[in-house]
Amino acid sequence: MDNSTVSEMPAASEEISDETVRELLGMSEEDFNYLLNEISGKISRRDTFMRKAFTAKERLIVTLRFLATGESFMALASLYDISASSIRTIIPEVCECLIKALKRYVQFPPSEAGWLRVSEAFQDRWQFPHAIGVIDARHVKIRKPLHTDKDYLNYKGFYSIVLLAIVDASANFMYVCVGGKGSIADGGMLRNASYHSKFEHHELNVPPPAVLDERHAVKIPYMLLGDKSFLFTEYCIRPFGGHLKPDSPESTFNYRMSQARTPAAVAFDGLCSRFKIFGTIINLQPDKAGKVVMAAVYLFNFLRRKNTTEETLGCGKGVPDSSYILPRLQSKPIKPASRLANIRLQIANYMMENGCLE
Repeated sequence: MDNSTVSEMPAASEEISDETVRELLGMSEEDFNYLLNEISGKISRRDTFMRKAFTAKERLIVTLRFLATGESFMALASLYDISASSIRTIIPEVCECLIKALKRYVQFPPSEAGWLRVSEAFQDRWQFPHAIGVIDARHVKIRKPLHTDKDYLNYKGFYSIVLLAIVDASANFMYVCVGGKGSIADGGMLRNASYHSKFEHHELNVPPPAVLDERHAVKIPYMLLGDKSFLFTEYCIRPFGGHLKPDSPESTFNYRMSQARTPAAVAFDGLCSRFKIFGTIINLQPDKAGKVVMAAVYLFNFLRRKNTTEETLGCGKGVPDSSYILPRLQSKPIKPASRLANIRLQIANYMMENGCLE
């Protein structure tokens, strides 16, 4: 572990740094102290005969400032009188501890009742029935990996890892998977994320398919809302393709689905606004960059937790954890296209009948 040190930061200077970081993140003193208490035992290091270790508070302040500003290791080293090489070691370690400490703030609902509340929120706010989340992905810039793994080079021409997320109707992250190589399509991320097999085997307590109302006999599953880059499956629906007639059920469906996917854009925009690290190139190798991204997401939900339901904050047995290491999973064949297409058309007709289009 890192034991490099300098003289201890003066108390007044440390207090100013603490306050500055809190202002940058919109974080209360109470929240800062909560985080420090949660992780201090894991990030503290012992003094040695030759050196005095950086305090847990210094380590947390440097990490939070890095997330908030995206400043380089050299800039942070100059500001805090800590070597750039030490900061490079400190930040991933603190981020990993933050992820573990804030685990309960990013979680799928552990019960059918919780999923139904998520679905009701989509119905009330976005007039979209049987939606249980929006799934979307963003590329996060990283430095060129050692030994030049071109799999991280995306179609836009820069090196990246993929942040795959599922958010609720209030733009809270319910699940994230970080670390997919930039060349992997969003749909490939979907079928390789840690929750995939749970959905496939109905192990997440998602309510069973149900009719939309008493006038419709077809039972409609509760599904994630994806865009055209995601596979159309039993638990993830996508828009109609091709040229659509105006005011048709299909165009109504696509419009309403586009509106209902707004929370994902709000969540990603809010994340980037609060944590300027997303506007830079993260100068770390992919695995460590993944920890930085994951910690930012967990902090984002933590700082806006008053908008997070109590059920979501509970501890759900069998609920898959978010992950910054992508497992390699086998994919099952997708359901027959005709059945899925019929489900989508049933929803589209329901929207037309109920005047969902504003």
